[in-house]
Amino acid sequence: MIDVSLNTELFRIPAGRIAEIVIVISNKGEKKEKVTFKVLSQLNMKDPSLEWSVNIIGVEKDEVKLLVTKEENKELEYELQVQPNKRKEIYVNITAPRAAEIGDYGIFKFEVIHSEGLWSKDVRINIEAAIVAVKTTIGQEVKVARDIGMKAKIHGWKEIFSVLAPYNLKGYVFVETSRPDKVLSLIRGIKDAKGVVRGEMHLEEIKHYLTPTPTIHRISVGDIVELVEGPFKGEHAKVIQIDEAKDEITVELFEAMVPIPITVKAEAVRLLEKEGE
Repeated sequence: MIDVSLNTELFRIPAGRIAEIVIVISNKGEKKEKVTFKVLSQLNMKDPSLEWSVNIIGVEKDEVKLLVTKEENKELEYELQVQPNKRKEIYVNITAPRAAEIGDYGIFKFEVIHSEGLWSKDVRINIEAAIVAVKTTIGQEVKVARDIGMKAKIHGWKEIFSVLAPYNLKGYVFVETSRPDKVLSLIRGIKDAKGVVRGEMHLEEIKHYLTPTPTIHRISVGDIVELVEGPFKGEHAKVIQIDEAKDEITVELFEAMVPIPITVKAEAVRLLEKEGE
């Protein structure tokens, strides 16, 4: 009795990165089983000449290495023996082309033909942008983000799509790119850019940083704020009370001769300084 398992059917990776596929063929019977292992590919590429690298371990004595393109597709087939009550692990590492573009993808079909029938699964590899975190000097996030964007524009690096400096994240900026391997070169020479955090993220992993936080949730009693609208626009004040239910805060103006509490909407102030900082 042959049982086959696959670690995942979908990969979302940037250009030049590796999809690590593991296929396990288990023989749960008492007799040796002969199986046929096949790999077929279907590539959807804007540039059909780009090469995908396919490395397979576990089908021959040595690692199998080959290149496939949309124009020169290859069907691979191997005869394998699986001992009784044993399993055979096949590792397939597929590297996307470095010059692949967002929206390109490859579908790799894996088949195991055995005495009881056919097992078949498709693994799809999508080329998507990745998010890379760049360490910065605290307080210089916006400046670093601006400098990264400007340098990418000057050098014509179209693989850099956006640079994000979330308000509620100190010491880091995010770079959205299809070529994470270029980010280290990109930030070289930029003042207050301290380095690249190892690893990559997808956009949904940082969405909580991108959702604007209501002003009232960022302000505490004792904070220093500036009024940005109304008759006291431009005045600095200290927060003395917060009413989240009404989205209002009460402040005392620093320049007033007599400290009179003034209640305004939270959006009418800008946070200048947190208490104790």
